Amino acid sequence: MGLREKRKLERRERILAAAQELIRATGSLGLSMRALATKAEVSLATPYNLFGSKGAVLHELRLSVLEKLQREMDQLRSSDPLDDLLHIAELGAKTYASDPRFYRILMGALMASNIGIHDGDLAGGSVTLWQRPVEAAIRAGLLRADADARFVARDLVISFLGVLDLWVRGVLEGEGLRSQVLYAFTLTLLGLATDTSRPKLLEYYQRFQAELPREIREVETPPLADRLLQEHGGARSKTGHPGAAEVSDVLRD
Repeated sequence: MGLREKRKLERRERILAAAQELIRATGSLGLSMRALATKAEVSLATPYNLFGSKGAVLHELRLSVLEKLQREMDQLRSSDPLDDLLHIAELGAKTYASDPRFYRILMGALMASNIGIHDGDLAGGSVTLWQRPVEAAIRAGLLRADADARFVARDLVISFLGVLDLWVRGVLEGEGLRSQVLYAFTLTLLGLATDTSRPKLLEYYQRFQAELPREIREVETPPLADRLLQEHGGARSKTGHPGAAEVSDVLRD
């Protein structure tokens, strides 16, 4: 990588770090490109030149966890791909839980919009991430030979996002996020386990079940879509409630 590319990458990282700090400090996605440039100590033109829009900056932040997990997966050299899969799942849960104020705002907005449903980079990349160890487990005889690795990976993504949604809404705290994700993943894998992998997966199942929160608590917080639109003065849909399209417009500003 040449010096020019290194400097460009360094500026990108500074802008993303600045965006994360602003979101954490304000509790809002309502950052401006001017505030972002000031925080990152770059010219106002730089965020536009490198990203194009605030929405593109938020998109890069949403992808950051996935990219971290992909790098970790590339470095794993375990003899058991199911252990690798559960390790990455645990790392993902711990990453979100490590910065709850930032990630609850960022991922909550994504889940309240229609962007997450149609975000090919995020959804497709997540499926690919889990598909790799599932395919390796099938080849190693740890999962049934007739398992469709892509469908299994897609089911794991759905499970992770479902548990993450509970955490975003405050129903689960950090340790609950971790144990619930691992429990859900283990249940899926047990359904496809062979005689070779079943004993170890049963041990994991019993361990993670013992670590689950005893109760799922109720929380009384305004829907994130309401809060987003209130912050930005957005209009409601014809039903009187903020819809996915309205929230997506906030994210793309």
